[in-house]
This record gives sequence, structure tokens and C-alpha cells, in this order.
Amino acid sequence: MPYAILRFQKRKAGGVAACERHNERKKEAYKSNPDIDVGRSKDNYHLVKPPRYTYKKEINRMVAEAGCRTRKDSVMMVETLITASPEFMNSLPPEEQKAYFQTALDFISERVGKKNILSAVVHMDERTPHMHLCFVPFTPDNKLSAKSILGNQKSLSEWQTAYHERMSARWNQLERGAVLNGNEAETHPHMAL
Repeated sequence: MPYAILRFQKRKAGGVAACERHNERKKEAYKSNPDIDVGRSKDNYHLVKPPRYTYKKEINRMVAEAGCRTRKDSVMMVETLITASPEFMNSLPPEEQKAYFQTALDFISERVGKKNILSAVVHMDERTPHMHLCFVPFTPDNKLSAKSILGNQKSLSEWQTAYHERMSARWNQLERGAVLNGNEAETHPHMAL
């Protein structure tokens, strides 16, 4: 059976620009990821358009507007990888793939707040269709705290369970992600994007 895949990556200020370059395909060559077929990059699409300027400028604007205090090592953004096992994603017709990603976007939006999402881009130019969704981890009281949003290992397990419940309500063949190497977010050992 295929797995529903949800993975989080915390990004400090120094990692935001590289993440944006990858997600928004701002490079001409991708030597570090030979699976990217730039000839198919035109098929990538956004469910949430990226900020007008850069992720970093938008994060700084949002943080200033919220009146947050930050430290040098603050997590400024969380990048979320959303997909499913390759055999499942590649078997879905394009409209079902888009419905899958929209359902996942709705799930994340409900939990982190739609206004906190910087970008949600679907990559169709790699082996497995997948979405990179980036959000600024603001708490309901406007504090910047990825730890409060994502929590500890138990909380991440609850995220995985809730995500699986949402996705399997429509795609009942999906299994919940399994724990690998102590990291719940890594859901499928042979995941090749």
C-alpha cells in the first residue's frame, strides 16, 4: 500500500534563500539534484503564489508587523514536503493530483493559519509529483515559534495521524507514514522525488 507523506524541515534565516531558489526554480542548473528535468519545469504550478519579492523579505516584513523578537538562531520558516509514494502519485490523473495537493494545503492552512503560508508550489519536473509548502511559524498570539507549532516527537506523531486521516478520507488506499530512524516525518524508505 502507498504512504501519505508529510515532512517538515525547519529553516533558520541562513537557509531561507537556498530553499526559495530550489522551490521556485530560480537556478538554471541543478547539479545537486539530477532528477530535476528543467524541460518539464513549465508544468510546475502554485496553489499559493510566492511573495512579490523574496521569502526572506516577506518573512522580515511579517515578523516586524507582528512585533516579534528574534534571535540569530530563530527558526524563521518551516518547509513542508507533501506527497505520497511514487507509485500512487504517478498513477493519479492530473486533476486528482491537484485535488490531493489542495486537500493537503487546506489541512496545513487550518493548523498554521492561511496568512502564515509563504508559498505552496507543486513540482511536476521530478520523478514524483510533490508540493513544497513554506510557512512562517507564528503562534496564535503572534510569537515566532516552530517548536510551539510542530512540538515534540509526540506532537509530530499526532500531525502524521491527523494528516493521514484527512488524506485517507478521500484516498482510502493510503497508509499512515511509519517511523524510520526515529524520525516520523520520514515516511517512505524508497521515496525518490
